[in-house]
Amino acid sequence: MEQIVMIVVKIIGIIFWMFVLPFCIGLIPMQWMPKEKKNIGVAFLAGYLIMLPLCWIVAVPTLLLVTYSSFLVMVRIFTVLLGVAGILGVGLSARSIRREQWDSLRPSFSLKDMSIEEKIEWVLFLALLVFQLYKAFTLTSFDGDDAEYVAQSLVTQQSNTMYLIKPYTGGTTSLDIRHALAVLPIWIAYIGRMTGIHTTILAHSVIPFVFIPLTYFVYYEIGKQLLKRKKEFLPAFMIFMSLLQIFGNVSIYTSETFFLTRTWQGKSLAANFVLLFILCLLLWIFDREKERRENELVLWILLALTNMTAGVCTSMVVFLSAVMIAAMAFWMMIAERKFSVLVKAGLVCIPNAAYMLLYLFLHV
Repeated sequence: MEQIVMIVVKIIGIIFWMFVLPFCIGLIPMQWMPKEKKNIGVAFLAGYLIMLPLCWIVAVPTLLLVTYSSFLVMVRIFTVLLGVAGILGVGLSARSIRREQWDSLRPSFSLKDMSIEEKIEWVLFLALLVFQLYKAFTLTSFDGDDAEYVAQSLVTQQSNTMYLIKPYTGGTTSLDIRHALAVLPIWIAYIGRMTGIHTTILAHSVIPFVFIPLTYFVYYEIGKQLLKRKKEFLPAFMIFMSLLQIFGNVSIYTSETFFLTRTWQGKSLAANFVLLFILCLLLWIFDREKERRENELVLWILLALTNMTAGVCTSMVVFLSAVMIAAMAFWMMIAERKFSVLVKAGLVCIPNAAYMLLYLFLHV
């Protein structure tokens, strides 16, 4: 009986820390989002875009300034910040609803006015999604990188230090800046500490149930943007993207391979979520609709947070995301004949520049 109670408590912990809390935090930017973007899925996405950069902001100074029990210090500060952010999100939303500034969050889509073909296609897509989650859970894979990333999370959780113990041997070591600035393993260790779940189980068996749907939320928003005048094709678009993921294992290096077999690793999250959401935000920002123009600032802020999330995942994508934004902004500056587009793009890439300068400073 005691074991059943513990399992139930851990499941409740997973639901709270990985679903409820990010959603509450994601309610903060919803106050200023364009009306058509104000839905449950976007709130969930925004929550992780705030939660993960907050982890970086707390973890990096802590591991640089605190020698002993640095993880314990990070857990205390990070928990307080997450609590404040969650309460702030719920409070702002409650006040906005009370003042009737905007309706309560809508579901991402409604079955009303859908043809029978569309409903069948949505059922097919959901079946493909469940199939991927089932396979990710039952056929969880192990690779050489797990000896670094998952073991680093476990060492952090058990020793209360961050990046001061070699995950391969258990011996002490100096700070490894290349890995230390990418703090996703620290975030996994934090979730493991708060839920009481072993980090290996968390990474291989739990995180796919979060990151895989998270990625499909982004695909859904991209599809809505690209098919605004052809909404009946949206479920077919989602089916096509899910099939690409399933059959994309043409080598061990494709993003599709990482998506389903290395879901918990920073490189996978960066390729399948961060870069994808940057594309989604750029499509939103450069949409020519009037309402988007009136709510542009919050989208640029989310883009800056996405750049910070890239630093949480891996140092490689910090540079790639800046290049991606710069290229898009350059062409939009020419198309719209506004130099301010390039200025805004430069401002949202300040976190990228700060990250790279910090990396170079600590690496010397």
